[in-house]
Amino acid sequence: MGAIQTRVVDDPDLRPFQTDLDKYYTISAEGQRGLRQRLRLWVLNADFRVVACYRFDQAVRRYHRQHRVLGLAPRIVSAVWRRRTSTIHHAEIDHRARIGPGLYLMHHTGVFVGPVSIGDNCVLHHNVTIGQRVAAGDQGVPRLGNDVWIGPGATITGDVTIGDGATISAGTVIARDVPPRALVAGNPGRVVNADYDNSAMLNYKVRRPVAADPVADEKAARFDRALAEYARLRDPAGDRHLEAVKAAIFLEDVFDVVLREDEIDPDQLGTAEGMRAVLERAGKTA
Repeated sequence: MGAIQTRVVDDPDLRPFQTDLDKYYTISAEGQRGLRQRLRLWVLNADFRVVACYRFDQAVRRYHRQHRVLGLAPRIVSAVWRRRTSTIHHAEIDHRARIGPGLYLMHHTGVFVGPVSIGDNCVLHHNVTIGQRVAAGDQGVPRLGNDVWIGPGATITGDVTIGDGATISAGTVIARDVPPRALVAGNPGRVVNADYDNSAMLNYKVRRPVAADPVADEKAARFDRALAEYARLRDPAGDRHLEAVKAAIFLEDVFDVVLREDEIDPDQLGTAEGMRAVLERAGKTA
C-alpha cells in the first residue's frame, strides 16, 4: 500500500476514470507507472477491469445519446463487456448508478451496485450489496457521501444516507442513515465510534477544486487596494499632508473592522472625505 495521496480533480463529472486509474496505480502499484505495472493493472487486475467496464459504459451511453448511429457499435461492445463482467467476475454496477471519481474495488467478486448515488473516493470490498429495498414498500435507493469505506459482506439498502467519511464494517446491514465519520457495525448497523478516521483505510484522497466566489474575490481586491493606499499614506516621501498620515496611522487600529464591514470605499481612503469618514466611523472627529 502506498502513501496517502491527494489528487485535484479538474473535471470530475466528465472524466472520473482518470482519477480511478490514478488511485489504482497509487494503491496497487505504489504509484509506479512502468510497463510492468501497466500490464499487471490492465491485463491481470480484474478489480480494475470491473471499474473500467462501468466507466466505459457511462461514456458510451453519453456518446450514443449525441450520436445515435455512430454510437450503436460502442453500445454493443459495452453490452458484451458488461455481460462478461457479470458472468465471469460476478460483479455488476447498474448503468443508472452515479459514482464519483476515485472508485476502488478491493475485491470485486459478489459486488452488486444498483441505481444509487455514491460520492468521491469510495472503497468497496467483495460481497457488497448497495441497492433498492423492496420490503415495506421502500422504493428508495441509498445515497453515499465522499470517502466512504465499505467492508466485505456489507449490505446497504433503501432510502438511506451515508455521510462523508463513514466506515461500514464487514457484515454490517444498513437500514437507516449513518452520520459523517461514523464507524458502523452489526446487524442492524449501529454506530460504534462517532468520530472515526478512515483515511489510512482509504489510502487516497480526492480533492475537488474550490469554486470561485466573485463576491469574495471583489472583497479581496478592495482589501488589496486599501493596503496599497495605506502604504502610500505612510510613505514619508509621499505628498500627503501630516493630518492624512496621522489618520493613516490611526487607521491601523480600525482598519480591519471598517473595511470588513464594507463601511468605507478603499478608493476614497486617500481623500480628506475618506479619512473623515473613517475617523467618524470609529467614533472620532477629523
